[in-house]
Amino acid sequence: MQQTTHHGPPSNSTATSAIGWNAAMALVRTAAAAMAGWSLYVVARHYDTPRPFALVSGLVFDGVAYLCLRAATEAVRANRSAVAPVLATIAMASVSIYLNLVHARFTGGGRPAEVLYAAPAVALLLVSAIAWTAERAAAKAQRGETPMRLPTYGAFGWLLAREQAITNLRERAVAHVTSGASATHQPASAPARRDHRAVLREKFAEMDPSDAIQISAASNPNLNNAELADLCADYGITVTALDVALVLGQRAVPSITLDRVPDPSPARGQQPALNRVMRRDATADMPQVKGLPTAQAITLIAEQLGGLNADPKAIAKELALQDMATDTGYIRTALSRARAEEKATEQQRAEHERRHGNGGYA
Repeated sequence: MQQTTHHGPPSNSTATSAIGWNAAMALVRTAAAAMAGWSLYVVARHYDTPRPFALVSGLVFDGVAYLCLRAATEAVRANRSAVAPVLATIAMASVSIYLNLVHARFTGGGRPAEVLYAAPAVALLLVSAIAWTAERAAAKAQRGETPMRLPTYGAFGWLLAREQAITNLRERAVAHVTSGASATHQPASAPARRDHRAVLREKFAEMDPSDAIQISAASNPNLNNAELADLCADYGITVTALDVALVLGQRAVPSITLDRVPDPSPARGQQPALNRVMRRDATADMPQVKGLPTAQAITLIAEQLGGLNADPKAIAKELALQDMATDTGYIRTALSRARAEEKATEQQRAEHERRHGNGGYA
């Protein structure tokens, strides 16, 4: 059967228990302070200290030690060092205990008297320290600090397997220190090495975008503006092709890459490209083909020179005069394709005429 947990205000038993605990703590602290103060009062009066000052001697020693202990707790809660308050507590408590031992010598009671007069001051500080332990632990847990705890092997485990228990305890201590379990105490081991590409990517992303574009362009001269923008984006710098063009002082126009068609007959020699600059003595009756696709320009020039069987060198010359340089191998390939397309068109026309006649009435 599943047990249901109720969340709500504390029950009457819990409230009563807390009240009883606080009352018991107040009673014990009052009794311990009274006994320690009486012992200090006797010592003070023995050395002719005025009565008013002798009455407050307990506050001077045990009271100051108590306040220093409380200051140490507050320092832990505020994530500050508690070394100074703790040392002050030990110093004032030591003085108080010494004076309690002096009181025991006055009475001649020996060891029992020393324990009787010194125990109240020690008990006052111990009870207060234990009571404030919960506050310190809660403050550390809130900051994410996880102190190491002893393993629960039991009394027989520690006695019968003492060496194994100590070895395991040492391994757990090393793992706790080096794993960074506490938020305020990072692992003592060296941090893991980062990938060099990640480090370079971070440094590149921190650069000025214009410097990054210039470095990318200098290291990749074969990339156009759009590709350079994509490369910068891979390294955390978002720019456009227009941004790249502005930085490099270029026009943001798309680049076109033409792949040349290999010569179907490698045995033939290739005519190298002629002068790219169109000369003034260009043929007057030639059609203006500059700006057209190269294959279409070749076909138009060939028809003007006598048909698709025209000399490739003559076609290359006419194209060069219009600033469209190409080689004879590509011209032969383009003419061959044009002849094949023309032949296929003639065959389709002949087949259509064979089936449907040349027109007229059947």
